[in-house]
Amino acid sequence: MKQIFLASTLFELVCLAAGIDGGDYDRPAAPALMGTDGLAPEDAPAATERILLVSNNAVVMELSESFVDAPGAASLVDRFDRVVDLNEALAPLHVHPSSWRPDHADLPVVESYLRGRWGLDEADEIELVIESPQVNPAIALGRVFSRATMRVHADGLMSFGPTRNQIPLTNGQRMSVLHYLPLVPGISPRLLDEFGIAHRPLGDKSFTAVVRELGEHSAHVLEAELGDVLGAAPSGTRPWALVVGQYLSALGLITSEEETQLHIDMIEAAAARGLEVVVFKPHPAAPPSQTGPLFEAAQRLGITLQVFDLPVMAEVIIDRLSPDLIVGGFSTALMTARQIYRVPALAVGTDPLLEAIAPYQNSNRIPLTIISEVCDGSAPDEAGTPPQLERLLAAVTYCMAPTLSHDLRDTATDFLTEVFDERIDSGDSAGGFSRYFKRRRLTALALPGSTSKAFAPKRMIKRSGTLVIRAVARKQHRIMKRIQHR
Repeated sequence: MKQIFLASTLFELVCLAAGIDGGDYDRPAAPALMGTDGLAPEDAPAATERILLVSNNAVVMELSESFVDAPGAASLVDRFDRVVDLNEALAPLHVHPSSWRPDHADLPVVESYLRGRWGLDEADEIELVIESPQVNPAIALGRVFSRATMRVHADGLMSFGPTRNQIPLTNGQRMSVLHYLPLVPGISPRLLDEFGIAHRPLGDKSFTAVVRELGEHSAHVLEAELGDVLGAAPSGTRPWALVVGQYLSALGLITSEEETQLHIDMIEAAAARGLEVVVFKPHPAAPPSQTGPLFEAAQRLGITLQVFDLPVMAEVIIDRLSPDLIVGGFSTALMTARQIYRVPALAVGTDPLLEAIAPYQNSNRIPLTIISEVCDGSAPDEAGTPPQLERLLAAVTYCMAPTLSHDLRDTATDFLTEVFDERIDSGDSAGGFSRYFKRRRLTALALPGSTSKAFAPKRMIKRSGTLVIRAVARKQHRIMKRIQHR
């Protein structure tokens, strides 16, 4: 059996390498729907080859570099027997990996083409280890390799939310295990729950060891770029904050002007907490941003600003240089900093982002909710998860995907009743827990907090049932008349 690992970011490569080091991928996995709990028989053959499938999913691919070329990535790639490039394979079709949707009739031809291009025999058994299973190219790969078993590796916070898009049943039935980084203690992932997928958390020690290995190869870059501004690396003498950007405007969530202002707000938040130096790290997949206004804001605030746009992971910077604070919107780096490295994390601009992202089912809503509720800039402690976070996530999950999460309706109803009766609140945050919900969505689902009176389900069911009975009677009458006239 041969394993194909799909990855599109350096962070995903780190998580895959950590999983390999921890032995998580040593044994084949069996579809969870078969009642196996994701475990294959003890005598199942181990993988004979591990192939890294690289995919560049950036909105503007020409302005982004492959993560396998990042400093230190070569040592992580060595965990695999070889590397193949999905973008190169799709180039003759002139299609972006995220928009790759092969026709059903073409699937056998595409599989034969990819097997030939990637050196796979027709008889080779395949196990796919995919990211983002609810979108392409993961969906397309599952359809093309229709006999392959499938695992999912999740590097961020979206795994704690529901499956955003409908997954082909033939894909879901072959999924076995969700490998994820446990960034929210006490909370289980909801992704792919409808397929009974088994959950296996990634070990913290395996993750930090791989990040440290990556950092050893990036030490000279960090020293050259940040040594002077921070003081004597790796432990600077001036208090400083790491500000992590995202590519929100490129995704259409906010405008580029709003994103620039959001970055300025982050710098101001760091300065308000007494930080003398701010290192701003743009997202590696983001198009070039406006930095002029950021330097103007830093000068006005009397702090030093350094833009660090080299392909080095935020976690590497955190691991080697130990910032006093990390600031961002809802980047996963905030939770890795807080949960794994015990660095205070501060989320900025989450309230307007909660209003901006649309539709309500947007997959970013769960990461945004978690970070908005957890990352308040306080020092991480051993208290664990905020007491109401699990109930909040259950309610948001139901509102996002009521069909897939129908088992959460009672939990959501109870929680929302307390929220809008003001029996519970999330403290000093403007709007409390109610800011995570939209009235129109609550109204459509007939939940507490809606803008209109609740529907009368029994009356609707009775009326619709009567109409169905009448329609069936009319159809039977027409059939009998045709029989009589024969």
